Parts: sequence; structure tokens; C-alpha cells
Amino acid sequence: MVECTLCSLMGLGCRCIYNILMTALEYPLVVFLLSCLIALVFLFNIQSAKILCELGSVAARSCGMAFATGGETNAVCGRRCLTNFDYGVERGPHTWPCSGANQSPINIIEASVQKFPIRELLTWNHYEDLPSAVILENTGHTVVLRASFSGNTPTLSGADLLASYTFVELCFHWSQSNSEGSEHMLNYRHYPMELQAMHRTGPPGENASSYDLLMVAYFYDISSNNPYLEPIVQNLPRIRMPGTHVEIPPFPLSYLCHQFRSGFYSYGGSLTQPPCYQGVEWFILPEPLAIGERQLNEFRQLLSGDGKSRIVRNSRPIQNINESRVVNLNQYSPMEACALMDRGESYQSQDVMASAAEENSENLD
Repeated sequence: MVECTLCSLMGLGCRCIYNILMTALEYPLVVFLLSCLIALVFLFNIQSAKILCELGSVAARSCGMAFATGGETNAVCGRRCLTNFDYGVERGPHTWPCSGANQSPINIIEASVQKFPIRELLTWNHYEDLPSAVILENTGHTVVLRASFSGNTPTLSGADLLASYTFVELCFHWSQSNSEGSEHMLNYRHYPMELQAMHRTGPPGENASSYDLLMVAYFYDISSNNPYLEPIVQNLPRIRMPGTHVEIPPFPLSYLCHQFRSGFYSYGGSLTQPPCYQGVEWFILPEPLAIGERQLNEFRQLLSGDGKSRIVRNSRPIQNINESRVVNLNQYSPMEACALMDRGESYQSQDVMASAAEENSENLD
């Protein structure tokens, strides 16, 4: 009896909708409005497909900067194309095939840095622009954020850079303890978290060398909740499982990339994941940004590649600094910078050795 009543109601509803539509279609204005609505839905689907294709291209270019070693693919920031390493006992940093004298991360000792005058301030272009789409992903090693832009992609230039560097992606490093988590150290101190924003120079779509990369690093220290991190933190539960990625509401990259212009450290190092190719330029902001305990704990809930255990640590240990490597404190001083150039001293960053350049000059597939 109940089923018959429901069937009767559904039939009545369908007939009513049909009659309303047939009556409405007799009026040209209604037909026009319905046609516009159908056209808008069609255009929306096309735009959504375009955004997804653009994000796929960004991911493909990122994995295009990967390194082929032993038949397995390795990339920057722990993407899905990385499968042959982790931070545990069996496949941790002590087993990675990394070599060279200029490895990262390092311990920056303030008393040992060299003051380096720059004639231009570091320039951040289009970091205030709103992306057309933002993708957040749990790679099983870290959290990666990629953005797609319908207009200009954010770039870095100025300071002692000889080219413009385009934003590629950013990732995070943390641990279960507040006394560690960052990859770099400052005056023998680890911070609970480090954000690394990868940039590259050269035309998009071409193979990239490690010498085309610029990494910009930020420390995070425990404080009050940081509202600029909330677009990330609120969506972390959606990517708790490894290999999951979601599109989140877009926001300007300036929320995460603090636009410092002077007073930053720089040195020549390497990628911090295998095979750790050298030639990467590092810019590091000395002053830590804020992160709340609650916000940091959301990162600690993410699961690692096995889908069972949490990501308890995703930072490479500190590497030795050889005597020839220089860490600069870049300070805006045009007159001093011009004086250095007049004396014939190199205006480029002085920390990459020629031997490392010969080892890593090959393009990265």
C-alpha cells in the first residue's frame, strides 16, 4: 500500500513537471532563458576540463624534473612519481644514493655568514594574483601544493639573481616533535616546520637542470594560529590517505610565500631528496613565521606511503659544510654592490663549486 502511494505521488509529480515545462516552452522568453542556462552549464564544464588539464600539465612538468636512477624515478618534494625512498630505517637518508660536497640542508651559523650587498631588492611578481585552481596532495612523504594560473604565473627576480624564476610548487617538512621538523637549522636549532617553495628558470615545458632551480625556505615556530595557513589546514583531513589530492578554494600564494626583499640567507646546495643533485640555489628567511599547535597537529595526522602509519618525520639530516662553501646574508646596499662589481668580484652567489657543476650539468629527464 505504501509503495503504491509513493508510486502515485512520483507519477503525479512527474506529470506536473512535464505540464509546467510544456506550458513554459510556449513562451519565447522562457525558451531563451533555458537555452542560456544550458549554454552556461556547457561553458562551465569546458572551463573545468581546461583547469584540470592545466593542473595535469603542471604535475607533468614537475615530474619532468625528476631524476632517473636505477630505473626508478625520483623527483622534488616527494611527488607520486617517487616510490623508492622514505625516512625510515630501511630506505631512509642513510641509504640514499647522494654524493657531492655541496649538499642540503645545512646548519646556518649566524656568526659565520658573509654579508653580501645586493644592488636590487628581491622582487615578487604576481604573488598577490588569485590562481584559477589550487591542488593539495598527500604524496605519502609530504604535502604538496600546486597552482594553475589563467594569467601570469608568479615569478621571482632581482637581488643577485641573473634570471627570472617561475613558481612551480611548494611542500612542507615536519615531525612529531616541536624540537625538530625543519630541514635547515639556524644557529643549531631546528624549527617545528619548514615550507619550501620551488621555482625554476627557463621556458616552460623544457627539461630542467638542478641549476635551473631556486628553493625559497621559511621556518615556522609554535605561536598563535596563523590565519594564512587555514586554507591548507582546513583541507588536510581530505588528503589524510597517501596518494589523495583535492582541489581547494583558490587563494593568493602570498598567503604562504612571505615577500621578503632583503635580509635573507642564500647558499648553493642541492635537492634534499634523492638523488640530491647539486646546483640548487637556496634563499632562506631567518625570521620564523607563526603556526598554531592545532594547525601543526593537523599535518601530523597525515598517513605515510603504507597507508597505516603517520608521517612522523620527513626531513633529511643536516649535511656538512665544506670550507669553500659560503653562506651569504643578502642586504640591500646598491653602493657597496657596485663597488664589488668595480673591483671585478663576482656578483653571483659564490657557493657552487665548479666540480659540482661538471657532475650535474646533464639535464634531468
